[in-house]
Amino acid sequence: MAGQETRYDNRKYARQKMIRETLTAWAFLLPNFIGFLVITFLPIFAALLLSFTEWDGTSSFIPKQESARFAFRIDAPVSNDILIRKGTVLKCDTLSYERKEFNLTVPYVLTKDIVVPAGTSEYGLVDLSSLLMKYSSSSFDDATNLILAVESNKLDKEILPYMKEGELFGPKDGNSISYNLRIDDTSTVKGVNAFIDMNRSGKEICLMVPKSGSDVTVPKGTRFYADLYIKKIASIETNQWDFVLDKNVRILAGKTENSNPVELWATKGGIINIGVGESMRIAGSDIPANVKAYVKSTGNDLNRNDRGIKGGVGNNGLKLVGFKNYQKLLFNDTRFWDYMFNTFFFLMQIPFGMAISLILALAMNQPLKGIVVFRVIYFLPVISNIVAIAIVWRFVFNADVGILNTMLHAIGVSNPPRWFADTLWAKIGIMIVDTWKGAGYNMMLYLAGLQGIPHDLYEAAEIDGATSWQQFWNITWPLLGPTNFFILITAVIGGFQAFATQFVIAAGGPAGSTTTIVYYIYMNAYQWYKMGYATAMAMILFVFIMAITALQWVLSEKNVEY
Repeated sequence: MAGQETRYDNRKYARQKMIRETLTAWAFLLPNFIGFLVITFLPIFAALLLSFTEWDGTSSFIPKQESARFAFRIDAPVSNDILIRKGTVLKCDTLSYERKEFNLTVPYVLTKDIVVPAGTSEYGLVDLSSLLMKYSSSSFDDATNLILAVESNKLDKEILPYMKEGELFGPKDGNSISYNLRIDDTSTVKGVNAFIDMNRSGKEICLMVPKSGSDVTVPKGTRFYADLYIKKIASIETNQWDFVLDKNVRILAGKTENSNPVELWATKGGIINIGVGESMRIAGSDIPANVKAYVKSTGNDLNRNDRGIKGGVGNNGLKLVGFKNYQKLLFNDTRFWDYMFNTFFFLMQIPFGMAISLILALAMNQPLKGIVVFRVIYFLPVISNIVAIAIVWRFVFNADVGILNTMLHAIGVSNPPRWFADTLWAKIGIMIVDTWKGAGYNMMLYLAGLQGIPHDLYEAAEIDGATSWQQFWNITWPLLGPTNFFILITAVIGGFQAFATQFVIAAGGPAGSTTTIVYYIYMNAYQWYKMGYATAMAMILFVFIMAITALQWVLSEKNVEY
């Protein structure tokens, strides 16, 4: 009997223990699960949903009703108050717009030879302001000193109906953005690049040419290409908009206007073009004929004609478009694949950076007095501000007066690289800067890995007669496997997210040669206000990173010795 009671007590204790452990586990896991949903899953899910939409990134998700402030007036004061009753309808016939977006490449051709004087590396070709004011698709006025003609027959017929004279290099109202100006690859002019210098007055189109002891001629007929993003009004319709008074309004005796304007909302949403001072029709037979209504001010005091085109503030809201963004991105947007290639090109710096960091770590692991000072010095670039770094490195890489090219001239290199003026050398320059900036961080990781290797292994190998190289190859390198694995994974992820250096040093140029996928996402989201399209691109990048990280994990982990 005593034995049965003991077994019963044991089972009871076991159940109580299991319940306590389960409750403890849930108390720990539930907040973490909620945190996972809030911090990780929900943002990714929201981004995925957004990628199936069109949205300008600034307006509300739901199209807002238009608001305006109205006032009532009469021609001359009267002796009695005039009451405009609640429910009175103000009517206005105004315009609504349908807007379309286009990505196109516009070809241009030189109409005369351009001679760049000897010793000149940058040559101003034409001021954009003259193109904006004088451009005509059919003819040129010789007095305007224009040298670029548009080959209009190469343009998409779908786009031409929405274009106006002066808009093919980016009109002044910002409806079009010129991007990636470049010279045709088949051109006979070698080593010459074209770019738009946004810092010069008038946003000048410039040529970059190899510095030479003789004049460089860019011949008539040389073709230029500019990638344009255009957001244009495709159709205009006249609609009737109703505004309903939500309270009584009085024009006091002796006054010609009510004292406080009334803010009213339109009975339907959408973008309308309603201007200050515009007269409104008053519906209602009990309103005296001499009472007039007009728009005192708009709800947000914006230039209505620019709304939704620049992308600043719109009323279009969020619209589902299905797989349209992905279809356009994968099958129609050639720039996406160009910038994906750039992104993969920058990944080539990873093995070089790892090798340099490992060499530095081996040097910093020596038991020398004051070695800590050198460790700090090599780590300083990691914590340096990228903008300050950009200023220094742009001076170092300056094609004419930079430190690097001056040294190359001094050792006999007559034609050193143009660096950030050349599409290939710009990439290499960015890779040099990124390697220099990140070497100290990876050095510290390698140093931690080296100091975690037991010294006894090296003593035993030395007794067995192993050389320094044999010790490194058979002891150091295998035992650095976890460190190599971590650095490689994080470096590849960081490489796919490359943006800061390309942005602040080269601004994605020249001709888009340093534009990465993240840079392109930034351009679409925050300069062109195509948030849905940018999010679709971000989701594709996310899938790329996950797939390549998983592949690295499978291929590398089995070779890592812990």
